[in-house]
Amino acid sequence: MGKFVYLIQALGTNHYKIGVSKHPTKRLAEEQTSNSLKLKLVRTFMSEHPFLLEKALHRVFSHVKREGEWYNLSIDDEVNFIVKCNKIEQSIMILKKIGNVFI
Repeated sequence: MGKFVYLIQALGTNHYKIGVSKHPTKRLAEEQTSNSLKLKLVRTFMSEHPFLLEKALHRVFSHVKREGEWYNLSIDDEVNFIVKCNKIEQSIMILKKIGNVFI
């Protein structure tokens, strides 16, 4: 069974955290204890390759990185998060299937 790649938003901002967890709602609660802003779990994507997907998403959004796993994302980035995850996940699966040594 896979894990979830999640997108958490600091409400009232364009700050989003991209991460991996088996239990994203528990992860949200953990994150909330160390954050003064109200956080919301806005998207989750079940992945068979969660750490590869997370790493790819971090690269895709590297130009808007804040610190750690936090990024300044647009509403379009939030809305299209699942579509982007699906595309990257499919690419990872194809590369693994053909034996790409970099995956």
